Amino acid sequence: MRKSVQWAGYLGLLGAVLVGAGEFILQYSPGADYAHGYDYFAHVSQARLSFGHFLSVLAAPLYVVGYWYLSQRLDPKNTWVGRSFFVIGAYAFIVGAAWMGQRVFLALTVQEMSTGADLQNLLDAFSALNEPFVNVLRVAMAVLALIWIYQILKGRSSYPKWMAIFSPAAVLAAIIVLYVFVPGLGGLLVPNAMNVAHIVVFALSLWVARPQSID
Repeated sequence: MRKSVQWAGYLGLLGAVLVGAGEFILQYSPGADYAHGYDYFAHVSQARLSFGHFLSVLAAPLYVVGYWYLSQRLDPKNTWVGRSFFVIGAYAFIVGAAWMGQRVFLALTVQEMSTGADLQNLLDAFSALNEPFVNVLRVAMAVLALIWIYQILKGRSSYPKWMAIFSPAAVLAAIIVLYVFVPGLGGLLVPNAMNVAHIVVFALSLWVARPQSID
């Protein structure tokens, strides 16, 4: 594997870690119900909101580098399949960065509402303009999972075939299932589930590409 490709993988992993840390700082609240509404934001300090906001948004472009890495591993011959994987992934995370950048405004609105301000209509408007972005990201993950599985099982990638089960979408789904059945543990992962999924994918991808020692 070329050094440039390997370093792109490390940058992708770094991006997932930093965005994940930022999103966790921005959104995590003990015992929160992340499936219904935004009440959990009322318990996040202003300092956490600011730090998490800037950390996650400024680190998000590293995902574009990371998806170039994954496309090179998934399609070493650099055919239209690999290029399509990169374009879809890069586009999805550019849209995802826009989604991430708006979360702080939802949080600030919720915090004003917790003091008695009547801002429900504003919160609903913010939500209607924010949530479609993350749905674009989710649809993209489903499409990328199909490409991921197909390329690996057909033997057209540089991955071993067992890596087919570790598409970002599959790892993300496992985190959601964990949250449903073990909310105490899953609640630690759900606030930044997309990033945790990519930490797993980038880490495994780099691990299977490591130089093998010869006895």
